[in-house]
Amino acid sequence: MSDETPQVGRRATLTDVARAAGVSRQTASRVARGGENVNARTAARVRRAIKALGYRPDPIARALSTGRGRIVGLLTHQLTHQRTGLGAVSIMIGVEQAATELGLGVSIATFASFDRGTVQDAVDRLARAGCDGVIFMAPWVSAAKTLRAVEATLPMVATSEVPEYDGLAVHADAAKAAGDVVDHLVSLGHTTVHHVGGPPDWTSSRLRLLGWENALRRTGAEVPEPLIGDWTARSGYEAGLRLADDPSVTAIFAANDEMALGVIYALIERGRHVPEDVSVAGYDDAPGSDYLRPPLTTIKVDDAEHGRQAVAQLILRLNGEPPLPSAVVPHELIIRASTAPHE
Repeated sequence: MSDETPQVGRRATLTDVARAAGVSRQTASRVARGGENVNARTAARVRRAIKALGYRPDPIARALSTGRGRIVGLLTHQLTHQRTGLGAVSIMIGVEQAATELGLGVSIATFASFDRGTVQDAVDRLARAGCDGVIFMAPWVSAAKTLRAVEATLPMVATSEVPEYDGLAVHADAAKAAGDVVDHLVSLGHTTVHHVGGPPDWTSSRLRLLGWENALRRTGAEVPEPLIGDWTARSGYEAGLRLADDPSVTAIFAANDEMALGVIYALIERGRHVPEDVSVAGYDDAPGSDYLRPPLTTIKVDDAEHGRQAVAQLILRLNGEPPLPSAVVPHELIIRASTAPHE
C-alpha cells in the first residue's frame, strides 16, 4: 500500500484512497459503497486505506454524481427590484454556477409578487418546461403562508430560512453571523453596537437583528434602538446622518454592505472618522468591499457552496434519499480596516 497521504488539514478523497491502496478510483468507489464485485483481498486493502486516511464519503458529491441530465428550475423574485439586495443576486448566481458546473440544465422563472396564484403559476411553468425540481428564493417573512398554499407538483428546496415552513431549506445562520460581528466589535472595547437593519418584511433582516440583539444582551451591553433601512446605500446614508450626530456612537453594524457604505459616507460627511471615531461593519462581502476607504469588515457567505448544497438537497430528494443532516452554509467574519479598538 502506498505511503502517500493527503496534505495536513485537507479532507481525504477517493483519489487519495485509491492511490494509497494501489487501485483505480472506480475500485475504491465500489468498495466505499459496499464492495460489490471486488476481490476480497483488494477490498480489504481499500478498507485499510479508508481507515488509515480517515476517509468519509461526501454526501453532497454522492448526490450530485447521480444528477446528470436533470434540469433544475430556479424560481426567484424579479431582481430589478430596488430592494432585492446583493445577497439574493449572489445566491442566484451560486445556484446557477453550481448546477452548470455539474452538467445540470437550469430553467429560470421569476415572479413580481409572492402571492399564491403568482407562485403557483411560476412552479407550473417550470414543470411544463421539463424541470425535475425547483430551487426557490423566498426571502420574505410571509413566505411560509404562501408556500403552504402552493400545490407542489415538483420537489422544492428553499435557499433561505423560512420560519414556519417545514420544507427543505439551505441557508446561512444569519443570526449567528450577526452575533459574530457584535462579538468582534465588543472585543475591540466598544461598549455597545448600533444597528442599521434591512426591511422588516425580509426574514434575513429579522434574523440579523435578532443575532445583533442577542449578542449584546449576552455581553450585558446596552441595546440601542435599531434604525431601519431598505438595503440601499441611500437608506444607510440617512441612518448614518442620524447616528453621526450622537457622539456616544462608536460602533455600527449594518445589515448589508451597501447600507454600510452609506453609513460611512454620512459619518465622513459629518466629520467623524472611520475607524478612529466610529467602527463600521457590514454583511455580504460585496464585490469591492475590500476596496472601500477604509476596506470594510463584513460577513462572507460562500455563495457557490450555498448553490451546491441547494442543488444537492434537490437531487437527493429526486433520488428518494434522505436529505443531508445539515443544510447550514458556513460563514466567515472578514476583519478589515473599518473596525478598530475603541480608545
